[in-house]
Amino acid sequence: MKKGMDSKGLIDKMLEDTAKTIDSIKNDIEKTIVDYTFVPGKDIIETDDSIIVRVDLAGIKKENIDLNLTDTKLRVKAEFEDEHIGDLKGNNRRPTLIRRTVRFPKKVVPEESEAKFENGLLTLEVSKLEKKESYTVNIK
Repeated sequence: MKKGMDSKGLIDKMLEDTAKTIDSIKNDIEKTIVDYTFVPGKDIIETDDSIIVRVDLAGIKKENIDLNLTDTKLRVKAEFEDEHIGDLKGNNRRPTLIRRTVRFPKKVVPEESEAKFENGLLTLEVSKLEKKESYTVNIK
């Protein structure tokens, strides 16, 4: 124990030092995180000829959405700025990143795809590589 400091003073000093350390760690973590990644919800609808994927991107602008399509999967990436609530020092907005990878249930033809974005809902329709045609079979 330091000279001139009673046990209550020592405990107060330890609590103060601990609070400063926690604040320092919190600030380091906030500075270290470059972006926050969020995975949005999705629906996959399969028809005889195509696969339709719907991804919820509410609050995103169309020009901030990137789509990458192969014959087996769709990658959606969107960036936007999010309001940072809390410490009011400096810039309160932080870049936020949304990513979603969707694997198709069947192979598709990427060149035969169409995407639209309305009211925060991204809809992509892509033709299947092997289209399923149904027909009736007579039983003998």
